[in-house]
Amino acid sequence: MLLLQFAVMGRRDIFRAPERKAGLPWVGFWLLGLGALAAPILLCLQFTPLVEPSPQLSRAEAVRVEALLLDSVPADPGVAAPHSLRWNQEELNLLGRHLLSLSRLGADWAAEIELRQGALAFQVSRSLGIAIPAYMNFQGEIAERDGRPGLARLRLGYLPVPRSLVAWVAPTEAEALASDNPLQAEAARLLASVERFSLGADAVHVELLWDPELLARAGDQARQWLYSESDRERILQYHAVIGEVAGQTPADERAIPLSRLLAPLFAEARRKSLAGSDPIAENQALLQTLAVYVNGEDIARLVGEEAAPAAEFIEVRLLRRQDLAQHLTSIAAITVALGPDLALMLSTAKESFDARHRSGFSFSDLTANSAGVTLARLATRDRESALEMQRRMSELRSDSDYMPTVGDNRDGLTEDDFSELYRDTGSLAYRERVAEIQHLIESSRVFAGL
Repeated sequence: MLLLQFAVMGRRDIFRAPERKAGLPWVGFWLLGLGALAAPILLCLQFTPLVEPSPQLSRAEAVRVEALLLDSVPADPGVAAPHSLRWNQEELNLLGRHLLSLSRLGADWAAEIELRQGALAFQVSRSLGIAIPAYMNFQGEIAERDGRPGLARLRLGYLPVPRSLVAWVAPTEAEALASDNPLQAEAARLLASVERFSLGADAVHVELLWDPELLARAGDQARQWLYSESDRERILQYHAVIGEVAGQTPADERAIPLSRLLAPLFAEARRKSLAGSDPIAENQALLQTLAVYVNGEDIARLVGEEAAPAAEFIEVRLLRRQDLAQHLTSIAAITVALGPDLALMLSTAKESFDARHRSGFSFSDLTANSAGVTLARLATRDRESALEMQRRMSELRSDSDYMPTVGDNRDGLTEDDFSELYRDTGSLAYRERVAEIQHLIESSRVFAGL
């Protein structure tokens, strides 16, 4: 009987539900909540990319991209006039590959588009760069609606983006034009300049009003949007240094060498860096401010009208040429903003454009561009390089300390002349000539050994 009682008690213990401890429901609640929050994030991630990274463009492909860009710009880009663009699917993907490879996104991003009648489908993959292979995959479609482009659908990983969110990401033209955001409003004005947009199975065709002033304003708004308040303060401080140099220049001195600005500007950057400021940020602001001044632009283009100070303008020259000073400073500013590879591509494309439409291909201009890219690259490569460039540039004696002479360069080459001598910018002869120029630059007193 006693044994039977023990057996019954044992069976009851086996089947009895465990006692619930106080607080356990709350743990379950929080786990459920975290799961609900994590689920959309996990649905956005995938373990294989929709688009595989593309190989680096061959020289022939790079030359073709240059030709596509040249064909896309009007013969006189400084004049407002109707303009048309046409690209097929292969050309669009080639342009996209090239821009990604030159940008700072190239290592982690890959993209591909597919043209359909009335629509352009796109796929984008971004590697998260973590221990396990994980990707953010985007796919969507841009549709043609009454001759205008519009984002029709968007998908992030496994998760379709709701139409209301798509509308928020891509507002209507009227909504964007009325936006309080100046950058969004300028972008909408650019879109409004498109008079006709058609998506065919074989090509994208765009007819627009090319407006250089509109393009310049959009670029200014983009730059101002990227600058922080500390960036604006740096720009104003370097603009004040330039104003001091210009104010101390004798009235009968028509122009000054670029080195007369570079030395005090980098001396100021070095002083601030040794006091604890970021030398890379200082050099970036310095070069961007210098480019605006040398090219005779309003400093308000960088900091906005409300903060723009007045400064006396004086012509700045490099090796006694104003255009060379403009080339060097402009490309240096582009380099610190977009990277050296994209800056060099734009430099070569600009000379090719001049060969086709203007004064001809100039190796002197190309030399100034290469010196500007080298200066900006070394001034922002890393902290040690930035500080060393500040020291060297603050001790400049003349422009020849960093810029080779250009007297033996062949300039004014027409497109036919250039083709006869070098065939194209991908040829061995052209690359050897560019390498010679770069060697002269890197052998100068400022750049030697860096």
